Amino acid sequence: MKSTIKNKKVWLIFIILIAFLLLVGGTIPYFLFYIFLLTLLVPLIHNLMVLHRLKGYVKIPKDSIYVGDEITISYEIDNKSRFIVPYLEIENTIFKDLTGSKAPNIITTLEPKEKFYHKETITLKRRGYYQLGQIKVLIKDGFGLYTLNKNILSQTSLLVYPEPISLDAFRSTKVEQLGELMIEDLAFQDKSRISSVREYREGDSVKSIHWKLSAKLGELITKEYENKGDTNVVIFMNNYKKYLENDVDRRLEDKMVDISLSIINYYLNRNIPVQLLTQYEDQIVDIEGQQSTDLKPFLTIFAKFKGNGYKNLNPFIQYRSNILKKGTTVIIITPNLDKATGSLGIFLKSRFLKPLIIMAWDQQYNNGFLDSSVEKSLRQDGIPVYIIDYGTNIKEALEG
Repeated sequence: MKSTIKNKKVWLIFIILIAFLLLVGGTIPYFLFYIFLLTLLVPLIHNLMVLHRLKGYVKIPKDSIYVGDEITISYEIDNKSRFIVPYLEIENTIFKDLTGSKAPNIITTLEPKEKFYHKETITLKRRGYYQLGQIKVLIKDGFGLYTLNKNILSQTSLLVYPEPISLDAFRSTKVEQLGELMIEDLAFQDKSRISSVREYREGDSVKSIHWKLSAKLGELITKEYENKGDTNVVIFMNNYKKYLENDVDRRLEDKMVDISLSIINYYLNRNIPVQLLTQYEDQIVDIEGQQSTDLKPFLTIFAKFKGNGYKNLNPFIQYRSNILKKGTTVIIITPNLDKATGSLGIFLKSRFLKPLIIMAWDQQYNNGFLDSSVEKSLRQDGIPVYIIDYGTNIKEALEG
């Protein structure tokens, strides 16, 4: 609670009376001074009594909420005192936390024992874990001498999940002697077992076409194969805080989340085991799944994801590679593609793993570090590399 006197004339009168008392003295000056003090004290006491009895609450939905959803925030201010509140101003700071923009302040009055109820519907613009703060209430007396404020705290937290981006394919770039060839990631498929057939799509391998059925139906039909039993994917998100300390409005954080979630969603929908490793401050976060129903724990992690890792994950990735099965696809998502990251990619390949490096950066604000010579070297060694800017369409980039 804070109290201020903003009327400059009051301070001027106070200084003049003090000076008059010191220089002249006498009964009448003191009488005028006491009357003046009483005039100041009455509205102050009134405001303090009202503020003490001013109660309120904030109500927020507790359901699973995704970016793009609409929610209604309601709050109530209750004047439990026996005095009128001539001026009441309400600032909804929760609105700014959720949308990034400030809501207009509400100004009203409250009679004794009266309640003020208000609700606002907003569209959630970004994922995150919000330990929602407060509604700020400001009151003034009838003369405008005092301004007092009080914070009405919300005990509710809100978890906003990112919305998964659906990928129809996940393609990687492989550099060969004849140039750059776009290939679909078919390493997970068991060619001896067909799971289903579908219409041919541009980019499908000619070897996957079901020629007999295509001739019968008069259109190209593609065979889809079951996944190999030993197929698995490990994704490392390097959220070392040094790499993200200049991240404007958490843009790189959000991009890394969208990239990771889209890839995980792609694999889970195809029943391919996938494991995510990142860090939250000094703790390693390790989570895995295999089916589309396993997505929820990943969403929770991504809602809370921050660029707050205490350590560069590169040494950890190298150490962890010692326990990974040969042939495991290792995807590194990082805002920093330097020589150390490039060397890590080559090391993983030498361990008979399948590294794939995705760099997220923000060209507009010059955030993220890209060494073009490292990118070129990795491609020459047959290691797929994606460079995805904040403004790049993830679906288009990952599908090729």
